Amino acid sequence: MSFITDIFKSPKPPPAPDYAGSAREQGAANVETARVEGRMNRPDVFSPYDQTLVTDLGNDRFAQTYSLAPEYETQRQKQVGITDKYLDTASNYLSGLPQETFSLSGLSAQPGLINRSGLTALPTMEDINSYATRVEGDYYNRALSRIQPQQQQEVIDLQTRLINAGIPEGSVAHDNALAELRMSHQDTLRGLASESIREGQALADAQLGRSTGMRSYQLGEGQGLVGEQERIRDRQLSDYLLSRSQPLSEIATLSGQAAPPPSIATTGLDVPATSIAPPPIFAGAQQQGQFDQGTYRGQVNAYGAKMAAIGQIASGSDKRLKKNIKYKSKSKSGLNVYEFEYNWSPQKYIGVMAQEVKKVKPSAVFENIFGHMMVDYSQLDINMEKV
Repeated sequence: MSFITDIFKSPKPPPAPDYAGSAREQGAANVETARVEGRMNRPDVFSPYDQTLVTDLGNDRFAQTYSLAPEYETQRQKQVGITDKYLDTASNYLSGLPQETFSLSGLSAQPGLINRSGLTALPTMEDINSYATRVEGDYYNRALSRIQPQQQQEVIDLQTRLINAGIPEGSVAHDNALAELRMSHQDTLRGLASESIREGQALADAQLGRSTGMRSYQLGEGQGLVGEQERIRDRQLSDYLLSRSQPLSEIATLSGQAAPPPSIATTGLDVPATSIAPPPIFAGAQQQGQFDQGTYRGQVNAYGAKMAAIGQIASGSDKRLKKNIKYKSKSKSGLNVYEFEYNWSPQKYIGVMAQEVKKVKPSAVFENIFGHMMVDYSQLDINMEKV
């Protein structure tokens, strides 16, 4: 019976994967891998020039000690000594820095604007016109004092010539001759007036030019004086700023020579980093779970196929193979009809019990190789059906 029982025994599902436990194991493995990798990536390094030693302090802490070869250490000490001298000199310079607050009070006074009160005053247009009029009058009067006697003498000479020529005074010819002479004299006087105006204007322009030139000269002198005062103040300011900045510049230069501390040219060793992967515990658990589920599904499918084949071969009507048996009705021939399930399946069926059929129609009942009764429904007035 154990053989028969084993045949109808359904497969058991695999246990559920312990993903939480696998995750904890994976986390612990990751931490341990990181520790191992950290130790592997901190080797002691030796070269002809220097060495680096690593000490494990515990609790994932490490101390790294670097040292130079003796001859390079001597060279480094010399360079450090030079640096110290630079710094000492710079420190001594600090005492020479200006102590007073920055101030321009010691410089020459800032030059102001040019004092125009002492400049030659420029003549106004009224002054120029008055001067020109005065010059014109003087010029005209001096010239007139020379010309008038000549013109008077010319009139007397003309009258004498007219009388000698037999042209009496009061005649038309006599008056015309005198009118023509007087018109010539008027033209001469008009020309003299115009020349007087030109002369007066020229002298007035010259006077204005002299005044303007003198004023320009005086302005130039004033600007030159202001410029010289500005140059003196600029030189004083430059010297003052230099006296304050030069010590700072020298200190900065010395400090720059001292910083950073000189390094020794060493080659060292280029140790490649080591990387290792933690064991795939969690991934393995996932894969094992997937494999177990796949195996179980195969077993279930195989069991279902086996049971279906057995059911088809045996038309399993033996009461011992059934459960949840419920009476439903009677067939036309008087056979009891039941609703039932097979022991290996929740599927419900409608059919007969082989033990009852054997009593009524023995030819329709036979035993299979397992000793269970089977019914040939083709000899009955009822068919076995699924519910």
